[in-house]
Amino acid sequence: MLNFDLRDFLRTDTTKSRTQKLESVAVFGAGAWGTALAIAFARAGLKVTLWGRNEPQMLAMAKTRKNRKYIGDITLPQNIIPTHSVDTALADADAVFLVVPSKALPLVSLSICDRIAEGTPVVSCTKGLDPERNQLLTKTITDNIPHAEPMFLSGPSFAAEVAAGQPTQVVLAGDMATAELMSSRLSTPAFQVEPVEDLVGAQIGGLMKNIIAIACGLADGLGHGSNTRAAIMARGLQEAASLAEAMGGSATTLLGVAGAGDLALTCTDPQSRNYSFGRSLADPAFSTQSKTFEGVSSVLNACKLIADFELDAPISATVCQIVNGEIAPDQLIPSLFKSNAPERVDELMAS
Repeated sequence: MLNFDLRDFLRTDTTKSRTQKLESVAVFGAGAWGTALAIAFARAGLKVTLWGRNEPQMLAMAKTRKNRKYIGDITLPQNIIPTHSVDTALADADAVFLVVPSKALPLVSLSICDRIAEGTPVVSCTKGLDPERNQLLTKTITDNIPHAEPMFLSGPSFAAEVAAGQPTQVVLAGDMATAELMSSRLSTPAFQVEPVEDLVGAQIGGLMKNIIAIACGLADGLGHGSNTRAAIMARGLQEAASLAEAMGGSATTLLGVAGAGDLALTCTDPQSRNYSFGRSLADPAFSTQSKTFEGVSSVLNACKLIADFELDAPISATVCQIVNGEIAPDQLIPSLFKSNAPERVDELMAS
């Protein structure tokens, strides 16, 4: 007697056929990153439906083939269909990409649950945590759409450069067979998608770079130099590795573009909102950016997660105290050097 569940067999077969063809994808979120991803996928030859909640904006995009508010004068490829209709967005979708703020992803994922076919990959493209449940966003996708396949796309990728066709590499994390099939279909010479299996580690890299980028911005705003920034980045990577391992991920994942790569981009360029926010905290003349941008809640929630695992993470703890107004920005550097935590390079390489 054969010992298998026919439903599992059919589910696997459906998932494979869906990702193998991968001709049409839905992108939820018509901001800068969502539009940039839609353009990248369209350049790979896919049919892309780009959903946005603002009906006048989506009608204007469909008419002008532009999203000037977020990506300037770049023309949308003809195989992108802007829409305000959820039904239209999901009608032929072989995969769904959620490119909405972390606070919106739980509601958006729940609202599309009944329209998602069994085994459809649902990909979070948001770096952060579910603010209500303080959990990884792929866990929220699993909770809200249990019949979908949760995945995560991340990496060093400013939206403007992706939209402009600048060479970029990202990772697609999840079930390796599905990730490999999708990556081969989504990749172009200018937009390389690397499949990885470590769903936890990839998300921790995207989460923790927010905190470390704020720390680097703070250090630069205080007038410190490149040595200080490099030390913060290295120690920050150690803190990220500790959290990834505590949650069941691999520290090795953080040596790739989802960790070190994203960290290098976000911690060194004023295009990064987290870096700019940190720098403006230490040097108010640097930027007129609001000090209540969305990333603050993500940072504070990340610190709660670190505290739950009782990890030694002095940089993260100090950044959260500064963001909360509990201590002054100039307390960042003393925190960097007060910890006697050993270097973990050998551990990372051996993992």
